[in-house]
Amino acid sequence: MSDFLLFALILGALIIGHEFGHFLVARLLKVRVEEFGLGFPPRLVTLFEAGGTRFTLNLIPLGGFVKPAGEDDPTVEGGLAGANGRTRAAVLIAGPVANLALAVLAFTTAFKFAAPDTERVIITQVEAGSPAALVGIRPNDEILRVDELEVIGFNALQAAIAERGDRPTTLDLLRGEERLTVELTPRTAPPEGQGPIGVTLGNPTRSVAWPEAIGLGLRATGFQFSEMIHLPSRLLRGEIAPEEARISGLKGMYDMLVWAGEIDRSAQRPFLTLNLIGVISAGLALANLLPIPALDGGRLMFVAFEAIAGKRVPPQHEGLAHTLGFMVLLALILYVNVQDFLNPIVLPR
Repeated sequence: MSDFLLFALILGALIIGHEFGHFLVARLLKVRVEEFGLGFPPRLVTLFEAGGTRFTLNLIPLGGFVKPAGEDDPTVEGGLAGANGRTRAAVLIAGPVANLALAVLAFTTAFKFAAPDTERVIITQVEAGSPAALVGIRPNDEILRVDELEVIGFNALQAAIAERGDRPTTLDLLRGEERLTVELTPRTAPPEGQGPIGVTLGNPTRSVAWPEAIGLGLRATGFQFSEMIHLPSRLLRGEIAPEEARISGLKGMYDMLVWAGEIDRSAQRPFLTLNLIGVISAGLALANLLPIPALDGGRLMFVAFEAIAGKRVPPQHEGLAHTLGFMVLLALILYVNVQDFLNPIVLPR
């Protein structure tokens, strides 16, 4: 399967999963759904009808949509806009919740294939000319000890190396079945982008049972969602560089998928690809919850106003807000996707 087809299938599945969340909750709460579309209009064919919903196949084969009855018209009987606030909120939030559930599934499956052993530390990359390179350290070497201190996780290793700046330090390594010892001197002022000894660290992997994989998947989803929520404040505080906080469009996501696929094929397991799917799905959940008219979060904002103020914004005014919000959203999407070509993301090799 080509990388492009795989990317289209993955993104399409995440979008259809989002829409299915809306559809399922709408049907459960007795809100009529006029159409569930696979792909985007123009319509090619009606596949079938069930429960008053037309299931259609559309020309643009990326994603899908749900069209509830009376989405912006509260006079339509059994429609979305005419339902009470709790029903509307439940239908609106169901799409992002579906994306979070898909993120949990992707992360859980990834960890079932290869869960990180966080108590062990391996070298994944060695910078040329660094102290580690000069003493022959190689990728996949596991660091067992720093002098007499046993290494248990990243924090223990990084703290031990930091304490030994500009002093000769002994590292005990495991290379396959062979144990060896090297001596180097960590730098207190390493080149930009390098650490004291010039290596990139990782964790070896281990096999886990499904219950543990599910727990890891839940934690990974929560972590990704939290990181994205706090990204703007971290950017303002200067904790991360602007280029690290940029939003990727379709080309950026495609490039990341190709990069992940190359590594996964060499490792013969889809760990990075599944993690990337989890990150994208969690990102879709958060993006749709943003309080921008036309998005689920923007519509939820009007439901919240009604709950607080005790009255609704006139439908024509809300509809205008969603129309304007959609235009702004299209401009933002265009800008982000153009930036993917003008300033492509740089991926490690």
